[in-house]
Amino acid sequence: MDWFEDLERGWETEYSDLDISNLPPLVRLARLGVLIDAFQHDVLEPFELTPSDYGVLATLRRAGAPYSLNPSQLYSRLRRSSGGMTKILKRLEQSGLVERAPDPEDGRGTRVTLTARGHSLQDRVFHAFIAATSSLMAPLDESQKRAANHSLGELLAVFEGRAKRRSAASNS
Repeated sequence: MDWFEDLERGWETEYSDLDISNLPPLVRLARLGVLIDAFQHDVLEPFELTPSDYGVLATLRRAGAPYSLNPSQLYSRLRRSSGGMTKILKRLEQSGLVERAPDPEDGRGTRVTLTARGHSLQDRVFHAFIAATSSLMAPLDESQKRAANHSLGELLAVFEGRAKRRSAASNS
């Protein structure tokens, strides 16, 4: 018996009067979160980046040329606090991967731009992620990948809906 069956049986025994059928998918997702985090760290370790660091580089890259956003756009897209984003940007700037300069459209603001070194590193890391992900997902055929993507999309919509309702309730 694997750990999950043991967990499920334990809850069924202790709470035989409750329907626990909604719990297993969430436990699996929680475990996947831990494993995905480890996977990301493994891919990023040779590049001496954290997932947060790479998140900034990738977000700037996806913004398209000139690969530049203001800090509030970054922390909004990455769901980080402004203080947390400031620390990440300072570290990336010290590494020569991004540069901060006055925003020409807003004299009080700044723009964060991917440097040539940051662009090159982001590209190498992205290719490493593609290779690692392809290897990881190789046991699944195309229909399994589509089905997993569809199911995960449905679960994500449920959680995004909950987050939106919570945000609306806290803002009212």
